[in-house]
Amino acid sequence: MDPIQGVDQPQTTFWARIHDYFHSNKSFRSERTQSSLMSRWSGIQHDVNTFCSCLTRIQDRNQSGNSVDDKIAAACALFKSEDKKHRNFALMHCWRILKDKPKWMERRTQIGGTTTASNKKQKTKANSSPSSLIPVASPATGGVVAATSAPAEDASRRPDGKKTEKKKLRQRSTIEALDYLVAKMKEADAQKDLKKDERCNKAFALQEEKIKLEIEKFDFQREQEEERILTLDLSNMTYRLQQYYEKRQDEIFARRCGC
Repeated sequence: MDPIQGVDQPQTTFWARIHDYFHSNKSFRSERTQSSLMSRWSGIQHDVNTFCSCLTRIQDRNQSGNSVDDKIAAACALFKSEDKKHRNFALMHCWRILKDKPKWMERRTQIGGTTTASNKKQKTKANSSPSSLIPVASPATGGVVAATSAPAEDASRRPDGKKTEKKKLRQRSTIEALDYLVAKMKEADAQKDLKKDERCNKAFALQEEKIKLEIEKFDFQREQEEERILTLDLSNMTYRLQQYYEKRQDEIFARRCGC
């Protein structure tokens, strides 16, 4: 992202650039529109958010003796059990990219704060100003849940340009995730090409074997015919037939003797 395009970039402009980037770097047939890419990214966010929530709940159990892999496996099982269609979590590669990104970590912190606050008594919001409310994406629905009040000291604590910097981080994370998806699609295409080459090589080898067998069959049939000619009784044949078969016999002997 260059600094000029990354600052205060409208959402439509941002996704238009992602659309152009996707179609400029893909190595496969795809007619995905801008809205299709946005929908795909929304689906990735929803499922990865849900998985993160499952993993947090597993980690909060503090079960001794469980390794990181054990907790991830348990989170995958929890994801499947709570999914309406009982789908497996199929975006582990996306989670590994997103989990350490600053913007993603901040969003997860916001979601965690919202979940905690929902379990407590809420104070009246009559004196809340519109600017102090932050909409937070829900991991369960992928939409926007009730806004939570931002700390009053937050505005004074953050220096100018922080919002812009976070926007750039978010956009960079999106581009990196799309880069990974494009790379995986290229890898899948390469595997398809490899399998296609393997099939072609096998077909070529079978064709060569077939030709070899046909040559052997021809040689065998020729030898049988030559043996028949060599063992013919010429005494009962007409003069012309005798001459013909004598010539054939001479040719066979000459070839076999290398004369």
